[in-house]
Amino acid sequence: MFDNGAIHLIEGTDVDRPQNVITLTQDLHSWFGNFDIFFEPILDQEHTYRIQSFFHPMATPDLPVVRRLYLTESRTIGPPSQRLLALHYATSHILHLSAAAGYITKILKDMEWKDTRADGSTELGRILSLRFGGWSEAVHT
Repeated sequence: MFDNGAIHLIEGTDVDRPQNVITLTQDLHSWFGNFDIFFEPILDQEHTYRIQSFFHPMATPDLPVVRRLYLTESRTIGPPSQRLLALHYATSHILHLSAAAGYITKILKDMEWKDTRADGSTELGRILSLRFGGWSEAVHT
């Protein structure tokens, strides 16, 4: 939606390429996946980002923080894609500034509750498909 030419960077097996990989703690990985934290590039400092959060500062006392991403000496493995990090940054801001993040979370939580079976299990496949893509089509069916 924000960069029509970027889908080829993460579709199919390309999703597992180094340009789409970043090592984070478990909490940071979860927040990143939920668009609660974002990487803002520092101008004129290659591969350097201010990692910020939409949470209250008391919830993430270590943020914001500036970090330069490590590169291998031989450069055989490239750094995470600046383009993909920029898309994540834009998506994070739009979701939070428009309050869409809360709305999407509510839809997914409501679906988990409604899809709970008598034995306590859920339709995990359906829930995951909504979380990882095409959620709007599945919600409207």
